Amino acid sequence: MNQFATNLRRALAVATAISLLTGLTPALSRAQAEAKPAAAPKPAKVKQARAPEKSLEEQKKEDGVYAKGSNWLSLRFGWAKRTGELAGDGFVGYGVGYQHMMSRKFAFAAGAGHDVVGHFGPQIDEAVSFTAEFQRHFKWNTVVRPYVGLGGGYYLRKAYRTGGEYTTMTTGGPHFTLGFTSALDSKYVLGIETRVAKVQGRTGVVNPTFGPGRSSESLWSIKASWSLVY
Repeated sequence: MNQFATNLRRALAVATAISLLTGLTPALSRAQAEAKPAAAPKPAKVKQARAPEKSLEEQKKEDGVYAKGSNWLSLRFGWAKRTGELAGDGFVGYGVGYQHMMSRKFAFAAGAGHDVVGHFGPQIDEAVSFTAEFQRHFKWNTVVRPYVGLGGGYYLRKAYRTGGEYTTMTTGGPHFTLGFTSALDSKYVLGIETRVAKVQGRTGVVNPTFGPGRSSESLWSIKASWSLVY
């Protein structure tokens, strides 16, 4: 009888221990789950709104005649020359131009000109040009600002009073420009510009005064300019 009671107590003790262990396992699992910190949500990317573009009046207050959207109408006058042994002396050149500021740094320009690129007395060699270019303007801490331009155009070439037939020739080619401008006030600008153009020549044609034509010719000009800004 005593042995039976002893075995019964052992069985009850084992059952009690199993029950306690079974009840503790979920609690431990919950405790571990609660102890593990939850992952923080990733912050959403916020796109910064672009600031609205300033009005033309505000840009003019900051950049003056170089403000984006400004337009220039120019008159030019100066000297022109064609390279070559029989080109003669350089002479007068003049023209008109238009310029639009695409930004405070970049501009589009177009113009037309009439240059006497060589002469021997009354015998003259002239070029009538129609050109366009893109310009890069640089801001200096002075009243003068430089710019460079790259473009091209068409040229009407003609020689006068040379004692022989020399018909008008249409040619074209690229050019490079280096210039300086200085604003007088909010409406007027003075400047000076040097340009060199490489244009196609007229091989096989011999002019009595200016000699045989070449496959290409270089035309130079230096002109002062006066511009109205609006």
